[in-house]
Amino acid sequence: MINLAMQRKLATGECLDVLTMGKEIKPGVYELNSFVDDVDYCDSKKELWIWSIGKEYKTGRIVASINADLYQNPEYECLWLR
Repeated sequence: MINLAMQRKLATGECLDVLTMGKEIKPGVYELNSFVDDVDYCDSKKELWIWSIGKEYKTGRIVASINADLYQNPEYECLWLR
């Protein structure tokens, strides 16, 4: 892993890998099985940080994104913002 900060945070439990708790549903967007507060999130395979996580009002599914597009989005309750 090139990103040493990401590697350290994953090793100490300060960061969760979205690939272990869900699946990528389109490039840079992941559907998660659960949400944990007070930790960081990343895609360790692509070495990308997650920037926003939201709960979709219509379906209740939890979605993570490498962009801040779930913040102030009328279709999502923002659960987490980097």
